[in-house]
Amino acid sequence: MKRELGAMRRLVVAGLVVVALFAGALWLRGESGVELDPGSLRDAVARVGVWAPFVYVLVVAFRVPLGMPSQLVLVGGGLLFGTLAGTLYGSAGLVLSAVVLFLGSRWAGRESVMARLPARFQPLLDIAGSRAGVAFVAVGTGYPFGPVTMYHIAAGLTGMSLGAFALAAMVGSAVRAYTYTFLGSSLSSQEGGASGSQWTGPDWQLVAQALGVLTLAFVVPLLFRRPRSWILQALGRSTAPPEDPNGS
Repeated sequence: MKRELGAMRRLVVAGLVVVALFAGALWLRGESGVELDPGSLRDAVARVGVWAPFVYVLVVAFRVPLGMPSQLVLVGGGLLFGTLAGTLYGSAGLVLSAVVLFLGSRWAGRESVMARLPARFQPLLDIAGSRAGVAFVAVGTGYPFGPVTMYHIAAGLTGMSLGAFALAAMVGSAVRAYTYTFLGSSLSSQEGGASGSQWTGPDWQLVAQALGVLTLAFVVPLLFRRPRSWILQALGRSTAPPEDPNGS
């Protein structure tokens, strides 16, 4: 009984924190005038001047309550900071978000979290808790399509150490961030991004290269049996039970 009450209290506190984050994010989004497009995000972040990198990292980290997909936010970072800096700041925000979700789900408890997740989440939890769990998190975080939050929540409900998780999240975040910040940077003809100068149009050669990188990031993991199985399971495209994650 005490265990159930403790789990319920943790769940209530977690719910209140989530509600507060959403409310604060919605207020901030309304006050800043940010719309759902990379250019609006670029302009809003650029207005804070020297604090732009710090603000951008926070925007990436709290993109979910802001109602902004990571793809859009990362493209905006490429427009604002260019490929190199955009990848660095974007990766930092993605890792921060991942660690918060990992620790949050671990603190809330497996039973409380699983009771509120769809049935298709269970196979992901089994994979995350296997010997391949670290690779699963890295591949899922780096894959350019689909949400990444489910991988981080699943890892938090397993025995994976924070250090191993953080390493996997950093590798995957760097891949995802580079894929989209390169695309965002290519949309501005100004070298190093559009910060502080007028947007004059895309560099079509760079756009083609960025789209090539995006295509490779999409296709290459699907060429391998195990990553393909993980991705399709996470996207809900596989109705077959996942293969034994500890098998060969």
